Amino acid sequence: MNFRFLILLLTIAFAYDRVKAEQQIEKSITLEESKLIQEITFSETFQETPVVYITLTKLSMASQKYGFEIDVTEVNTKGFKIIYKKYIDDPITLQVQWLAIFDPRVEVAYYTSFKQQLIVPVYEDNFAYSIIGVQGSSNQVGIQVEKIDNGNAYLQVTNSVKMIKLCIISGSKHALYPKFIPFSVSNNHPWLKEQKGKAFISFSYDLNVNKPILIGGITEFLFKSQAIKIQLQNLKYDDKVLAEIGTWNDAQLVQAQVSILAYIIDEDLIMSDKNCVELFEQCYFQGKTIKICKEGDGQNLGTEFKFKSFIVPRFKQFELVNNKDVQQLMGIESCVDEMILK
Repeated sequence: MNFRFLILLLTIAFAYDRVKAEQQIEKSITLEESKLIQEITFSETFQETPVVYITLTKLSMASQKYGFEIDVTEVNTKGFKIIYKKYIDDPITLQVQWLAIFDPRVEVAYYTSFKQQLIVPVYEDNFAYSIIGVQGSSNQVGIQVEKIDNGNAYLQVTNSVKMIKLCIISGSKHALYPKFIPFSVSNNHPWLKEQKGKAFISFSYDLNVNKPILIGGITEFLFKSQAIKIQLQNLKYDDKVLAEIGTWNDAQLVQAQVSILAYIIDEDLIMSDKNCVELFEQCYFQGKTIKICKEGDGQNLGTEFKFKSFIVPRFKQFELVNNKDVQQLMGIESCVDEMILK
């Protein structure tokens, strides 16, 4: 077998890209008008345009008639815009958290559905999500994972919801550690008592990783009251994951679910010389590696090279040729069946 390198663009300047991430919890905003645009600037410029995972951490509405959505637009190396929209007359208070990542082990997508079932592709069956938009008129909003099959997640939406919008992040199990946490309370719980202040509970779980970047989002809620008020707050890592969830004032929260995601950044992982294909001996870009930068490089190896992950620069492709069989390699694959370069 050998590789034939097909250059599809003019030569790009030589550079390296390192895995990079930044996260932030934004201040709460109250939508009085139908639309609000917020400009976000990264603390440090990314070398490549990142993906942005955004979650809803706080929601406050006066009634069970709701309609809002959050858009992420104009993402570039310096920042992006968040667009808040509402479709009801009453004010809505929202708070979001975002995580910007340049890491080819991770993918982010946004989905809007007007049906009760949503089928979405997920990278390596390892994912988290948050509600970032909803329309309807009910005391319950939620979405549950029915099953994961052949790279697709089958999600079931609450029947009373007319529209739901999700932000979904998926990726390598060496990079993302998601967890969904449900809460259900009985009649004597503080969430169901009439209170003028806040009613929050603390929760935690063990996570044996080093220096995770945490982000959480609301995925489900059920209220006994007309008012809908829910917040996930004080998410942090101190030998374990710690956070609080609750409600306040006249709201009565019966049931909730949140997703917590721990992202592990590998700052030593250099992702691609923009002019060369990189082949890695092991999955997740580990082990020995070789670079192929021009046509013919793959034919000059002294011995065969077995690889299980690879990076092909953007807008370029390679062809693996075996007699008359041609297999195209494009993009980034973190773990594939073993291939051999001879």
